Amino acid sequence: MSKRSKRVKHEFTDTIKAIIWAGCFAIIIRTFIVEPFHIPSDSMIPNLFVGDHLFVSKISYGYSRQSFPFSLPLVKNRIFETKPQAGDVIVFKKIKGHADNYIKRLIGLPGDKIQMKKGILHINGEPLKREFIEKFYIINLPYSLRKSDSLTINTTNNQVLTVIDTKKLYLNGRPLKDSQYTIVYKETPNFQGEAIELNKYKQTLPNGKSFNILEISDAELADNTKEYIVPEDHYFMMGDNRDMSEDSRFLDEVGYIHKRDLIGRAELIFFSHNNSVNIFEFWKYLKPIRFNRILNRIK
Repeated sequence: MSKRSKRVKHEFTDTIKAIIWAGCFAIIIRTFIVEPFHIPSDSMIPNLFVGDHLFVSKISYGYSRQSFPFSLPLVKNRIFETKPQAGDVIVFKKIKGHADNYIKRLIGLPGDKIQMKKGILHINGEPLKREFIEKFYIINLPYSLRKSDSLTINTTNNQVLTVIDTKKLYLNGRPLKDSQYTIVYKETPNFQGEAIELNKYKQTLPNGKSFNILEISDAELADNTKEYIVPEDHYFMMGDNRDMSEDSRFLDEVGYIHKRDLIGRAELIFFSHNNSVNIFEFWKYLKPIRFNRILNRIK
């Protein structure tokens, strides 16, 4: 074999080794330190938008089988366990046989009594403080309208909402603040678009943790519930978009989350976009990026 052939073979071997080591390093980081996660639904609006990409801390609560790729059964329950706190935003495996990861806010700890009464969250018999902030609008649009320079739709309360260039919104001719709306594109047949008007509140938990929530009204499907008593080693999760969240209030669908199914705590938004540009329109890639959300810590 010539010197040139040996050199090429050596360089090829080194490249393969580098790729293998890089892959192993990425798996270790993803398994034990931090894992990326993207928001696929609107259940955590107004704090997390569809199109937000997050870093999830894997070291926050210790490790379980859900920490490993393919949920390998290497750990029975949890090791190096640290208890989560009420108000943490947590990624977990949904039980009932589903493989997808879910993200909600921890509301109830083991032994807590949780109940919704006329839209007001009660914990251990006490109603939680809820302060009105402002109106909020979720604008659901089909992908076919992504290229529209301007469009007008009616809100659920029969007000006129004008969307210009996917970012500038006007309600009855008055500009909305960034904190008052988000646009969600949905692939739904025969869907023409809708604007849902909600109330944004500041919610405060008994431990002093505060965050924003949304309510369509106080008379929706899960605004009046029975009293839930959180079992030992389980947690009660709720979405911040209270009337548009499938969470622990629905025992047959989600129910209580066992501690072994916790994956980690959501910490930071590292990228965000509103999905308003077709993947092949690369010259428009900067347009949908929500620069004001990048590097925001998750509260």
